[in-house]
Amino acid sequence: MAADHTLAHSVAQGGPSSGKGSAAPPAVLRLYTWKRPTISFGRNEPVLGVYSPDSDQLRNIDLVRRPTGGRAVLHDEELTYAVAVPSRALGGARETYRVLNHALLNAVRSLGTVADIHGDPNERALPLSAGPCFQSPAEGEVIANGRKLIGSAQARIGGALLQHGSIMISGDQTLLSTIGLSTSHHQPATLSEQIGEVDMERVVDAVVGSMKKCFGGGWAEGEYSADEKRMCTQLVESRYAADQWTWRR
Repeated sequence: MAADHTLAHSVAQGGPSSGKGSAAPPAVLRLYTWKRPTISFGRNEPVLGVYSPDSDQLRNIDLVRRPTGGRAVLHDEELTYAVAVPSRALGGARETYRVLNHALLNAVRSLGTVADIHGDPNERALPLSAGPCFQSPAEGEVIANGRKLIGSAQARIGGALLQHGSIMISGDQTLLSTIGLSTSHHQPATLSEQIGEVDMERVVDAVVGSMKKCFGGGWAEGEYSADEKRMCTQLVESRYAADQWTWRR
């Protein structure tokens, strides 16, 4: 979460500092998996009284609160994506959400899934009390067989928009229902149920290829700058590793 936040801040500032006169990238794509099963809470999601930090079922689960909104996600057997763009580059928050979700839709379709975009543009957003993220799809999200396949959330960080989310490979979100107050056991769609055995590198290539078509322009792999590494460490220490942040609501 600290790395995603840092990259959005860097985009808002015009790109990573890499020397006077260097060209700043207009956007950043980051793809990653998690070393341990982790629950991420939405930035303003109420969790006190809903989830218990002392639950025995959480002993082998890491917990973090995202910089973005939305509801709880169990990150396990999935691919997480993060995109940071200048806030007006794609026409604002709603248009950025639409463009990126269609890019993700095209990525999973290229893998052989039968997927679509959920909902009506006039559909009201689900409240934060509606249960875990993958319990039900929101308008604009990628679905398969009527169930959410990719969950996404946004935040404005300075002059940048950060959108990140989970592409379900074969993950199960049941744990969120068993440790919380929700009694629903609705499960997400997964790539494995759609296409069988999943090669993670193939999924990564599909997402990168689709994003390149979405954005166009030149692409290059990059490393974190010294300033970005420093900011990321500071954000971990001051926010994302702190119980006061994770359990603030």
